[in-house]
Parts: sequence; C-alpha cells; structure tokens
Amino acid sequence: MKSSVYLDVILKEIPRLLGLLDKNPNSPTFGSFDRQFWHYNVVDFSCSRFQEAVLTLVLLYEYDFPNNIYYKRESIFSWIDGALRFWLKIQNKDGSFNEWYPNEHSFVATAFTTYAVSEALLILGREVPSYNEVVIGLKKASDWLLSYTDFTACNQVAGSVSALYNVYLITGEKKYEDGAIGKLKQLRERQNSEGWFPEYGGPDIGYLSLAIDYLCKYHYKSKDLLARDMIDKALEFLAYFIHPDGTFGGEYGSRNTKYIIPSGIEYSSHWNENARRIAFVLRNSLEKRGTIGPYNLDDRYLSYIGYTYLQAHMDIYDGNLLPPLYESEFNKFFRNSGLLIISNKSFYFVSNLKKGGVFRLTIRKSGLSINDSGVIVKIGDNLYSSGWLRQEETFNIREGKISVKTNMLKLSYKTMGSKEFILSRLFQFTLGRFTSLSLKIKNLLRRMLITYKSRSDIQVNRNIEISDTCITIEDTVNSPEDIERLIVGIENPYIYIPSSRYFQIQDLSTFIDVVEPMKNEIKIIRRYDAEGKKELTVKSN
Repeated sequence: MKSSVYLDVILKEIPRLLGLLDKNPNSPTFGSFDRQFWHYNVVDFSCSRFQEAVLTLVLLYEYDFPNNIYYKRESIFSWIDGALRFWLKIQNKDGSFNEWYPNEHSFVATAFTTYAVSEALLILGREVPSYNEVVIGLKKASDWLLSYTDFTACNQVAGSVSALYNVYLITGEKKYEDGAIGKLKQLRERQNSEGWFPEYGGPDIGYLSLAIDYLCKYHYKSKDLLARDMIDKALEFLAYFIHPDGTFGGEYGSRNTKYIIPSGIEYSSHWNENARRIAFVLRNSLEKRGTIGPYNLDDRYLSYIGYTYLQAHMDIYDGNLLPPLYESEFNKFFRNSGLLIISNKSFYFVSNLKKGGVFRLTIRKSGLSINDSGVIVKIGDNLYSSGWLRQEETFNIREGKISVKTNMLKLSYKTMGSKEFILSRLFQFTLGRFTSLSLKIKNLLRRMLITYKSRSDIQVNRNIEISDTCITIEDTVNSPEDIERLIVGIENPYIYIPSSRYFQIQDLSTFIDVVEPMKNEIKIIRRYDAEGKKELTVKSN
C-alpha cells in the first residue's frame, strides 16, 4: 500500500500556515506570509522567503490529494495571486530579494523564492491573473542570479540551478538555460570526491539533503546526466548518517542540522538504492514523530519547505525500500571531511574528528542516544568549546582507538540590542542600498556569526576507544587558569544556523555531566556498556 505519511504530516499544519497569511484583499500587505510584519508590526520589512509558501498553496489547489479540503477552492486561488503580487512588491530594484534585513540582496532568498514562484507559474499557467507581471519579476530575479554566485553554502547554488531552468521553461530564453547549466558545472567542481558539497567548510546533513532536493527538481525537467551523477555521489555519502533511533545528522555536521528534505529522496528512490535506504527510515520516523518534520518546524521553516512534503507524496517510490546501512557492521572513514562511522553489534557511532571529536552515539539494545558537542568549559564570564570545525588534521586512528587534539574556541552569544539595531538600519537604508557594499557587509556578518574563530590556550585531548561491548570517551583538559565548570554530553552549537536547534523526542534522554573542579587540569572519563549503563570518573590536578 502506498505510504501517505508525507501528506499526513503536512496537511495537519496547513491551518497554521494559512494563519501566517494576510488574506484581506483590501490590505496593502495582502498576500504576505510574514505575520511578524503585516500583523504584529514588530519588524520593519517582510522576509521574502515566507513567500515560498505560495507553492504549498498551489499544490493544494491544483491536486486532488486524499483529505485535501483546499482543492480548487476559489479563496485559495485568490490568495495565491495575492502572494505572487506581494512577492513582486518586495523585490529590490536590482531584481534581488531580502531575507534577514532590508537591502540584503540575498542570493539564497532570490534563488529559492524564484524557484517557488516559477514552479507556481509552471503548474497553474496563464490562468493566474498576475502571470505577465510575475514573469517580468522572475526575469529580473534571474538576471541578478546570473550576475552573482555564492558558494559559501552550496545548497543555495543548487537552488539557483532549478530556479534558472524553470525561468527558461517559462520564457524560452536560452540565457537562463545556459546559466543553469553553467552554475551546475561550477557546483560539480566544488563537490568533494566523498560526495558532499561544502557548507561553511564541510559537509552538513540537512543542507546536503536540500542540495540533493534542488538537483532532483532540475533533473526531473532537464534529464541532465551530470545532475544525476552528482545526486548519486551525494546520496552515497548521505546514507551513512541515518541513526538507528530514526534521526539524521546533528552536531557532527558543519552546520549542525538534523532534518532531511523528503522530496528529492523520494524522487531519486526510483533509481538509487541509497535513497531507498534513507526513505525507509525517514517514512517510519515521520510516522512516529521521531525526526524533524512539519510538526516541530517553526513558522518560518514551515513556510520555506512545507511544499517539499507534498512533492514527496507526489513522487513517492512505490517499490520495495532497502534496509539502512546501520543494520550491518562496518567501519567507514571519510578523511576529507573527518567523519568516522563505526557500526558494530552494540553501537552506531558517528564522529567528526575535524570538529574536535564531537559525536552521536546510539546504543542498539537500549535505544539510548547520546549527542556530544565536545567539551564546554567556563572560566570567569567566558565559555569555551572544543567542538569547532577546522581544516587541518589533529587526529589519529589506530586499531579501534581514536585520539583528537584541539585548542578550545571562545564562545560568543550575540543578541541584537536597540543601539545595534538602529545602527544597522541606518547603514542598510543608506550605504546598504548599494549591492556590492551590502554583500561585503553580509560576508563580514557571516565571519562574525558563523566562521570567525577566537582560539584560546586551553587544550583538549579526546581519546575514544570502542569495542563490541564497551565505548570509552576520555577527555583531558589543560588550562592556564583554573576551570570553574566543565560540561560534556550536551548539544551546544556555537554558530548561528537558522535551521538548527529544533527539538526531537530523543533530546529528552540527553545525559549531561557537569563538573566544578576549580583546577587547571581535568580528566573526565565516560564509559558505556552494551546496555547503556554509564560509569563516570573525574580526575583533577
């Protein structure tokens, strides 16, 4: 029997999605999905990416899914037209769009909203009253995408490939087809030999699934063999990061994400065995609410990716799925990324050795999951973390023993104060109007919030030993100053990533160990047996 899990989980969230929409045709913000802007009036601009929700409405309007009360409703159709017109209203003069602040000229917002809006036109055609005006807006956005590419986060480039190809299909203008193919080739040059695309310096599981998704959308229409080859390589890598508890990804990724975008997985399952392994776990986990899904996404990301669950239902593979890789025993090391996977009789262990040895451990017999972001140290008013990504190798693997050496990173938890907000808006409404200057400032913000590293003199040596019956994690911390508090066994992402830090049921069973030694050298040893029982030993000098 054909699974309906994707349809079931998204239909339950449509009332919430429609509550985000300004449905009043007399309102100047009619069609906006950004409720913070049009209703609460707590922000001074409308985030364009909320408008991606228009594609969710288009799919509900156009296709007679089971239990779809929105099918061919006149009200839905009028709201679709309003949403398309509002997308045009908030477009920058140069064709780009904003996501986080005015005059941002965001590559991702331009690429992803252009895909969603162009897909809406491809589905509904000229019956949309605003069709001609929207085509003009799509061309302006696509011309801007042709002039700029941002490879800092490669999933965005994959989105631009699908967006440009859609606009080519709508307009017939070959420059957009050539642009899509050109960006695809540039993306292929950046695909690591291990299969992943760089996301701020390394692979990330959620964003890799998003890149696969956009490449699948492009392949569906173009049948481009290069795209299919890139998808296959990415899936071969992605299949290792499914956990026995039904979760995906986490702290060992470069951006800490824990979700899987479903539509590309289902589409590629028609030919790819690794996609079938992922789909097997994803469907079961969504049914049990054991992984990130529409039910625990915030309003922003429900707007961004809600439609992918409808597309997954439409493209669902109806053949036999395959058991996941974690059902077999193996050791696999991806040296370029630093990711190590050990699957034995008792444990499924995934660690990023280039990220200080952060790990995700699943104990098979008890089902216990341990998510470890490295060592956290408090000295005075400062916090430090060992779990940060670096490119150099500071690790060693030998006969089931793993050792990682690192210097801790000083953490900074930034919030926006009133003074900072006023200064940022003054810049954005003056000098920020100039695209090139705005993009330079955005790169600076990225360095501050995501990639900037402030290393300390605190050293951490992590040693891990794993067998069929026991796993031991030994952390030795040496500090020039006395350590007031040491914490291990906690999820502690140190960088700002919008689509991270969502709650999962497994988070309830997190074990956090806190030590308050007031010493400058500490050794903390955790040992788990095959039942999940833990022994904790602390030594200090």
